Amino acid sequence: MTDKLAELLDLRVIGPAADRGDGAGPSITYGVTIDDAFTVGPKVHGGSMQMIIARAARLALDDLAPADAPDTALHTADVVPVAISSDYLAAPDPAQVELTATVRKRGRTVTLVHVDLTQNGRVMVSSSVTLARPDTGTAHHSSPTVLDDLPAEPTADAISVGETPLSDVMHLGQALDLGLDPATFPVIRGEKGDPVIRGWARPRDAAPDSYFSVLVCDISPPVVMNLALFGWAPTVQLTTYIRREPAPGWLRFAATTVEVGAGMFEEDHLVVDSTGAVVAQSRQLALIPQRQR
Repeated sequence: MTDKLAELLDLRVIGPAADRGDGAGPSITYGVTIDDAFTVGPKVHGGSMQMIIARAARLALDDLAPADAPDTALHTADVVPVAISSDYLAAPDPAQVELTATVRKRGRTVTLVHVDLTQNGRVMVSSSVTLARPDTGTAHHSSPTVLDDLPAEPTADAISVGETPLSDVMHLGQALDLGLDPATFPVIRGEKGDPVIRGWARPRDAAPDSYFSVLVCDISPPVVMNLALFGWAPTVQLTTYIRREPAPGWLRFAATTVEVGAGMFEEDHLVVDSTGAVVAQSRQLALIPQRQR
């Protein structure tokens, strides 16, 4: 991965493991400094926060393993975050944040970890992370998707976000490769269109992994831009599902919606890997850009 992505996932322990004594379970606190590459406008990008929340939950699974359970590692070696449900209470700045992970349930099949992301003593994002073994092998059923006709790699006319005015607001191009399908981003031509945006993303100089898939589940510009609704669209709640480890190569994503209301809209992300396998999905509830409401 790029240095910036690797640094974002390099969480360090800043609070020793402890049991709060309220029955919630053992806790541990990690710290990391978020680079301004992971911002939209002046605030930290929601998918980037979910990525480090997922990382904190996975680290806590090992760091808080009971000392009297020597076989724990055998049961957790291939366990990963498979669901991250986050409530966004405030928007942090690109600076130091703390992540306190509490193991609420440890099981052989499913483990549940609660993670609070805080800044300056204030909870910014509160999340529930489910850890389990991801899917492997052939799916029992797969339906056609909006990504089926999108090539596995960016087309010659793909829109590089770093080369558009979007880069003044969306800074992720500093940390990864990101391209948009011009057929589903008419706003770049001053036109309106359906609230569907497709594109490609990958880490630089590395293969994508499940943590990167989490970030990609919130990587699209808001789909309401195609309806000429511009401005910051704050995320209220975001739930992401990790289905399987991605194959090497570009990840393709599609952001869609079925309802754009007067004040809120939902946005769904579908992410597939270079083989076309579904690797991640998400749904979020967001606010219509404020100057449009």
